[in-house]
Amino acid sequence: MAEKDKFKKKIFKETKAEKPQEEKEAEKKIEEKKLDVKEITQTDVKKQETKAHTTPTQPQPAKTQTFTPKIQPPPKLTPKPITIKFFSIFPYGKIINFLKFRKIAYAISSALFAFSLFVILSGRVPLSTDFKGGVSANIKYEGEGTIDVGKIREIFGGEGNIQSIGINEFLIKLPLDFVEKAKAEGKDAGTAIIENLEKIGKFKTEKVESVGSLIGAELRKKGIYAVIFSIIGISIYIVLRFEWRFAVGAAISLFHDSLITLGIASILGVELSLPTLAAILTLIGYSINDSIIIADRIREKLRIARIAWTEDIFNRAISETLTRTIITALTILFPTLTITIFGTTTLRDIGIIFLIGLVVGTYSSIFVVSSLAYDIYTLQKKMKENKTQKITQKA
Repeated sequence: MAEKDKFKKKIFKETKAEKPQEEKEAEKKIEEKKLDVKEITQTDVKKQETKAHTTPTQPQPAKTQTFTPKIQPPPKLTPKPITIKFFSIFPYGKIINFLKFRKIAYAISSALFAFSLFVILSGRVPLSTDFKGGVSANIKYEGEGTIDVGKIREIFGGEGNIQSIGINEFLIKLPLDFVEKAKAEGKDAGTAIIENLEKIGKFKTEKVESVGSLIGAELRKKGIYAVIFSIIGISIYIVLRFEWRFAVGAAISLFHDSLITLGIASILGVELSLPTLAAILTLIGYSINDSIIIADRIREKLRIARIAWTEDIFNRAISETLTRTIITALTILFPTLTITIFGTTTLRDIGIIFLIGLVVGTYSSIFVVSSLAYDIYTLQKKMKENKTQKITQKA
């Protein structure tokens, strides 16, 4: 035991002796680093002293403390997108339920159609000499001063239609009976008119046109054929461009527009002549313009949605094109009003027909054409559903 204890003491002493040597080496390294730092600082001080000797000392002004307020930069504003505002009668995006009022529209259209049909069939349409035969003469008063239209009407006993077309210029339209009487007396219609007018002054004929009964009947037939064939041609175009449902609605609305325009114009005393017939044919072309635009918008929406026909699609299409329809009608309305107010005889009659047809055509494009196409579609759908139900019940 004694030997073991001695051996342990020996090892303990050796380890104790080794530790101070390692600590001494670490302390030496630290001292060497400190000396290096001192040498560096001493060299910096010497350099500064040499600079102080070489550069002359100048009196430095006293520093005055100035208060500079801190200005914060303005906040960054994001630019707003520039929106160009266009004129719009109705707010953009507003949907009006037009198909909701289609039954009321059908009732109004039926009443106006029945009234116009009664006026036409009862023979109350004032026909000009172009369609019923007679004589039409443009005359000019060559006497002193001016002459009143009433005096000319008194000479012919209220027969025919006599209108003033300028200063001392008149348009005289007399029936076929006057022409036949002149022929029985061996006179021309123009000379017979001048002989009657010589009672109140000196007149001169500038233009005379006489139409027989056969020619008038022929022109009436051609006028009716022109209206019918124009409606058929437009309907064929719509069938090829869109669908047959829109074609049926368009054909019914065009016939409805032309008949109502003629009936109301006849009550207002507008004569049916070749110029007024041309105005009716022009209105047929104008009336279908808005209907085609609405049908085209409906077709686009059906392509995008790829669903069955719904009232919402029809209402959206009509609402989106409503501002354009009304603005287009207003641009035509203003020149038509000027023709009606300031125009003479024939121009005034054309202006009245345009005004009536403009209102009726715009109304039918919005309320009649699309409603008829939608009702035909729903009727077909119900018929198919009934057929399928019957087949399932039999099975």
